Amino acid sequence: MGIASSIQFPPPKPEQEKPEDYSDWPYSVRTNGDLLIKKIYGLFPPREGEASTDEEAAEARYCEFMRGGGCKDVFNALEDCEGPRSAKCKEMAGMLFNCMYSHSDYYQPVIAVWETFYEQLAKDLEVFHAKKQREESFEKAYLFKGFKRF
Repeated sequence: MGIASSIQFPPPKPEQEKPEDYSDWPYSVRTNGDLLIKKIYGLFPPREGEASTDEEAAEARYCEFMRGGGCKDVFNALEDCEGPRSAKCKEMAGMLFNCMYSHSDYYQPVIAVWETFYEQLAKDLEVFHAKKQREESFEKAYLFKGFKRF
């Protein structure tokens, strides 16, 4: 037996789940996600005695706001979700947004920030897909550059 017998074609693909930190997303999408969190937390200014940069306190104020409206049950259920990419969590997130829109008088500040985020996300993904498509076209053109048609 030689080296050739130990090579498998095609090589086995490792089973991988998408990372929970979204590191596979384009940089601009991840950056806008971080900006979304900052904007949402910015809606709820620090209370007296809290540091303005204390993210845990900002998150607590946001959660308090979310639980103060008509969507507290859905929000609590979403917080108990096992992972953001699971089907159950996606369904719960959709239910939360539907609930927020049905109680838009209370949730309007948060809805406005999310809508701005989604508009920017759509633009960023459009640019990302166009760039990826252009790169694939260049790769195909380069790959077939040396071949002549008969």
